[in-house]
Amino acid sequence: MSALTLLHLTFVGPGKTPAAVEFGRHLTVIYGASDTGKSFIVEAIDYMLGASSLKEIQEADGYTRILLGLRLADGQTVTLSRAPDDNKVEIHSGDVRALTTAPPEKTLNIRHSATSENNLSRYLLKLIGADGRNLLKNQRGDRVSLSFRHLAHLCVISETQMAAPRSPVLTSGQNTSATAEKSAFKYLLTGADDPEGPKGASDVDKKVGKGKIDLLDQVITDTRDSLTIEANEAELREQLGRLETALASASAVVGDLIARRSALLGRTRTLESRTTDNRTRAGEVRSLLARFDLLRQQYESDLARLQMVAEAGTLLGYFRTGTCVFCGATPEHQQAGHHLHETTQLQAAVVAETRKTAELHTDLLTTIEDLEAQLAGLDSEHAACRDEDEGLRRDLARLDERLAPLNADSQELLSTRSRIQADLAIHAQIQRLEEMKANLESSTSEQPPPARLDGIPAADLAEFERMVQQILQSWKVPGDNGVTYDQSTAEITVDGRPRSSRGKGMRSVIHAAFSTALAGYTAARDLSHPGFVVLDSPVLTYREPHEQDVQLTHNVVEHFYRGLLSDVPGQVIVVENGDPPRDLDEYATVYAFSTPGSERAGFFPAQGED
Repeated sequence: MSALTLLHLTFVGPGKTPAAVEFGRHLTVIYGASDTGKSFIVEAIDYMLGASSLKEIQEADGYTRILLGLRLADGQTVTLSRAPDDNKVEIHSGDVRALTTAPPEKTLNIRHSATSENNLSRYLLKLIGADGRNLLKNQRGDRVSLSFRHLAHLCVISETQMAAPRSPVLTSGQNTSATAEKSAFKYLLTGADDPEGPKGASDVDKKVGKGKIDLLDQVITDTRDSLTIEANEAELREQLGRLETALASASAVVGDLIARRSALLGRTRTLESRTTDNRTRAGEVRSLLARFDLLRQQYESDLARLQMVAEAGTLLGYFRTGTCVFCGATPEHQQAGHHLHETTQLQAAVVAETRKTAELHTDLLTTIEDLEAQLAGLDSEHAACRDEDEGLRRDLARLDERLAPLNADSQELLSTRSRIQADLAIHAQIQRLEEMKANLESSTSEQPPPARLDGIPAADLAEFERMVQQILQSWKVPGDNGVTYDQSTAEITVDGRPRSSRGKGMRSVIHAAFSTALAGYTAARDLSHPGFVVLDSPVLTYREPHEQDVQLTHNVVEHFYRGLLSDVPGQVIVVENGDPPRDLDEYATVYAFSTPGSERAGFFPAQGED
């Protein structure tokens, strides 16, 4: 069920410094000296949740609005705004922490009404999924509409309530309210309310009821005609079970094939990547070969020219006397054997250049040969990749051939299941119509059936008692802490001794365990509950003179706070005089009022700070 989380309590007024506390998501502890506004915070929370009045204190003078921030189950936030001594509550969207002139989303009355939704009780009940429920009002079987106030006293516990001898369930202390209060506890524990009992019908009601019964008969007949499968509800459920088994088997086979197909696709993508890399590298090699082939042709052309120069130089030495063909000197300036010397130098130069070019040509041919070998290897690898790709695609085609009929079969099974589920829904509708008809027939009879006065189922009650015991044990309360709850008296007994016979300290700690166990029990079973617990003075560390009670030691107090952190799933707010464990502020939201080293004198700013 949906639950609420308290965000903050803020008092605001014109020219006043806001007085506020912000609550943690899980555990908030407010402790310190007396008369610092700690218990007033608890009373103000209760007032904002629909209590009729809030006591006046001097520190609150000048504050004109009280704001209570709430976080809803869907994460949205709203703010309840109420003036002191007012019977109206304004609802604002979002988290409002200051005076505002913005119009509220809605304005609600404080008094609960079963016939109108324009009240705070119905608004809060809708938020936690409990609106429209009924409680047993008395042993005659009369019913009363569930109000949020029936639930508030089970989650917002004042100091007086905490230590009171009466049961945590019977908060009002009024005998006339006891049945409804026990019924509210039963509702939280079971999720089952007490529907309005049948009443005796008048003659007019009987005639109207007879017409309704005839109409229901016709609707039931028409609804039966809409059934598509000739089978009763039990047979349909049996068929549905077989279908679910077949679907599970088919899903397992299809899942295995899909996993194999995914693996093949992964290999295909890897292969495509390798092929792309291969072709890229092959292209690069081919480009290099083309460029190196041009270089090879250039080298070979250079070698041919050098050979021609060498041959031409030798022949030039045999020409007749005249201007030197090597240096251009005229015969009169030439020495004897001049042409032989020039021819030798040219030949030497040609030989040196030919040798260097031949070496480069040889190295180039080696490189070209190596690149051609690489290209051949890349082409071979590409052919292998292509063959592997063809094999993978054949495997994928075979898997797709196997998957196609399986998918068709699964679709047919799903279609049949939908038809069966639709017919089961029609059978359920027919059953509801039959029940409506039976109720109408019962209501138009002369004598209404007796009211149901069923109690809490034994299994549910035993489980709750066990949770209370576990919490007391986790808090290291002395004893075995065996817990029993008497449905007739609403008394809680621990280790064979009624809570009412205990001293204040034990009464308070048992009440705290009861309230936190109820919050944990409902949260674990997704049952309706406001979602938070506010405890005022749950762990008293003293006992009255001559009181035969167990002393609540510091060890119990230590484990009390540790247990709230680990054992209670919802939000808990504790107001206490004594100091909590020193390291608690590492895990919880902690406020200290008027303690050595504390930053706050109390809930309201000290005079002179406004």
